[in-house]
Amino acid sequence: IQRKNKTTMLFISHDLSVVRYIADRVVVMYLGYIVEQGTTDQIFSPPYHPYTEALLSAIPIADTSVVKKHIVLEGDIPSAMNPPTGCPFQTRCGYKKLVPDNLCETKVPPVKNLGDGHMSLCWLADDVLAKMDQVIKFDKEHAAHEGVPEDAPHGTGPGFAGSPPKRPSGKKPSPN
Repeated sequence: IQRKNKTTMLFISHDLSVVRYIADRVVVMYLGYIVEQGTTDQIFSPPYHPYTEALLSAIPIADTSVVKKHIVLEGDIPSAMNPPTGCPFQTRCGYKKLVPDNLCETKVPPVKNLGDGHMSLCWLADDVLAKMDQVIKFDKEHAAHEGVPEDAPHGTGPGFAGSPPKRPSGKKPSPN
């Protein structure tokens, strides 16, 4: 539909497993703030905002060859009518203790350009971001016994809810 009509589509969902199938780009919002945006692959491998990480960990996957982090958010759910000062996610963020000078509680973070259109709204230092890992991974040891090659890329295999279907070849629609 999009290519045929030369239009842009906006799909809003909390279910990132569905978003992965239909979107080229993803924007993750929390309390009205864009906290992370990028291509679908950038957002999933790995995410660079703690809220995106938590959303990905909530994707239900029944396939035993898929390994994922289980993240339980703690802390108070902030009011949209009376949002917290500082980072909108700071009341629930498990990484907040890694940020010096209480910046998360006092100032909204600047948009951090991660390259190639991938951006995050977070005070985490680059060395912490570099250690962030994929939330959803393919268990290669199990896959070898299920007929999936050991060298299969992360996030592929039968039943993996986050694997996007092959897109038709051809010209992609213009982002504008």
